[in-house]
Amino acid sequence: MYESNEQLLQNEILVLYVIDSLDFGISDALLTDFIMKPGLINYFSYKDALDSLIKSGFVARVRGNDGTDLYVTTDSGKVSRRAMEPRLSLSLRNPYDELLGKEKETLASRMTVNAYTFIDANKNLSVRCLIREKGNIVVDLRLPVPDRETGDAICEKWLENAYALLPKIILAASGE
Repeated sequence: MYESNEQLLQNEILVLYVIDSLDFGISDALLTDFIMKPGLINYFSYKDALDSLIKSGFVARVRGNDGTDLYVTTDSGKVSRRAMEPRLSLSLRNPYDELLGKEKETLASRMTVNAYTFIDANKNLSVRCLIREKGNIVVDLRLPVPDRETGDAICEKWLENAYALLPKIILAASGE
């Protein structure tokens, strides 16, 4: 089933609205999770809207210091958002406003403190734990792990307690 031109426009305005409302660059994974959460837009429509916004110059994909692509609103995107926002239906906007109110701090924190399990160049399972401040990586820990469950548990603890864990790690590494 094809969406109407009005639905496509609503999706573009919504994605632009969300990115601009965040006030910080957001990774593709976090933005996708956030946009999909209310269940009001399907994945392919979201990706089409995001691609269109990038091609139009309203959203830019910038490379973070750790190599992660981040989406940000351009100056022309900010102007377009203000001009187009009245066309965004309240039935679409209200669930995202509510979600932004609940999760904006969490999203900002996830962009500041992050962790993930990955397979390194030597095919070993590892965990990467990061802390960013003002877009710069100030902590970058990489640890080998025996299995994905252990890696995911470490990531979860890091995301919950990075600033409490960091001094403990430094003390342990210094032998104190």
